[in-house]
Amino acid sequence: MRMLTSHENNPERPAGIMAVSGLLALAGSASLLFAILLFLHAVPLSYGSVLLQGGLEQRGPIAFLLYSAIALVLAWALWTRRAWARRLTILLAVIGVGLAFPAISSAVADVRLAAIVRESLQIMVRVVIIFYLTQEPVRQWFTKPVP
Repeated sequence: MRMLTSHENNPERPAGIMAVSGLLALAGSASLLFAILLFLHAVPLSYGSVLLQGGLEQRGPIAFLLYSAIALVLAWALWTRRAWARRLTILLAVIGVGLAFPAISSAVADVRLAAIVRESLQIMVRVVIIFYLTQEPVRQWFTKPVP
């Protein structure tokens, strides 16, 4: 619980913000790479369901480019302490949890263990992100002026 300690006297970036920013940067970079591979016809469209959920991967490479841009901008904005990025990241995580429900329901109905594990992990990571970003010390860190 060290990450949730008060940062009033410590202007350093919380470790959780570094983790969330890194995760968003990784997801954005993977989505960008996947979009490039799609443009080159090197991978099938269905492989992107791990990155985009709810059938959004069927929208083609533009959906992956859009997701990449959002994730990379959010990663940068969280890293540089933009308060709007915290709220938008929470919203993106909530939408991700909602989009995961049909996939995990289908996986449970068909007893596909790999899909159950994958979707469960995605839900858990998003819920942890939502929980972390809504904690008071983190909220306070975003209200401080950017150095």
